[in-house]
Amino acid sequence: MMKKILSIVLVFMMLCLYTIPAIAATKQELQDQKEEAQEQKEQAEAQKEQVTAEKDAVLDEISELTAQISQYENEIEELNDKIDSLESSISNKEDEIAQLEKETKEKQDLLVERLVAMYERGQTTYLEVLLSSEDITTLISNYYRIEELASADQEVIDSIIAKQEETESAKQELEKEKNEVDESKQEVEQKNESLQSAKASKETKVASLSAEEKELQENIDAFNEAIKEADEEIKKLTQNTSSSGGSGGYTGSFQGVLEWPLSYSYNIITSIFGNRTAPTAGASSNHGAIDIGVSYVPVYAPADGKVIIARWLSGYGNYVMIDHGNGYYTGFGHLSGYSVSEGDVVSTGQQIATSGNTGISTGPHLHYEVYIGGTANSYRVDPLLYTSHPSLVYY
Repeated sequence: MMKKILSIVLVFMMLCLYTIPAIAATKQELQDQKEEAQEQKEQAEAQKEQVTAEKDAVLDEISELTAQISQYENEIEELNDKIDSLESSISNKEDEIAQLEKETKEKQDLLVERLVAMYERGQTTYLEVLLSSEDITTLISNYYRIEELASADQEVIDSIIAKQEETESAKQELEKEKNEVDESKQEVEQKNESLQSAKASKETKVASLSAEEKELQENIDAFNEAIKEADEEIKKLTQNTSSSGGSGGYTGSFQGVLEWPLSYSYNIITSIFGNRTAPTAGASSNHGAIDIGVSYVPVYAPADGKVIIARWLSGYGNYVMIDHGNGYYTGFGHLSGYSVSEGDVVSTGQQIATSGNTGISTGPHLHYEVYIGGTANSYRVDPLLYTSHPSLVYY
């Protein structure tokens, strides 16, 4: 009996010896599998972050290319305006030269006629006229007559020389302007090549986006196009009011300093004038204004003037523009509303609107711009250069 019990104990011990390593091995394998899964998960998350970062980088590149395209288009437009201005000047110069040459020929013909007349009268010289005088009275009379004739001849000669010099100067200026036109046209061609290259690069980048990202980019492009159209409309209006000589524009005169368009307690600048990182999809990266951080507060006319825009204007939302005379304009965007109408004459400090958050905007603020123009060379300037303002805080 004892032998039987001993045999059972031995068998049990043998089973334990084989089972314990097996259990231990299975636990280690599970731990290894867990660690491997965790590692794979971390790798996947890293890959996801990398993909997201790459997509963000693509969107950033598209934004930069959009800014480049806008810059090239602006530069091409400025060059074309310059070419138009030069070609108009060239046409005027050619007319001026033709008139100068005509006047020079008339003077030369007059001088020739006088010389021919003297020759036909027997080649009489001034000395012969004096010697032929019968007495001292005749001599004095002839002397003064000769002096007048000589002076008249000299005036004709001097006039011919002056016209020739004026003609030569005009021709040199004409040649210079023609060279400028040729150089500007070559520059336009180069800018167009850069523009097309930037557009092609942008299309390639857009093609790599997801459907959702493509839709976002389409919205951005639509917003940019709306802002471009608004800018073109603003430029056209400023040109029209300036060229009308006061008809349609402000008949007063800008005095050189604009008042702060808000209460002086509102002095936080959230976006400066010039190049910046676009704060929101569709917002301009070349900021032609300053943004003042305010929320639904009164906006005042910074100088006397006449309202030429008071309506919704694409990406600028509710927008007001005032003509202050002498080619100076101020513009106010993203307004919640306005209390003036187009054609109204306003006074310095008069409330014209309330700041807001309309159009393409990241939040309530006042978009404030100063525009110098009325011609093909119109441009925006930093409002702080022309505006009396409080001590500012930059956010």
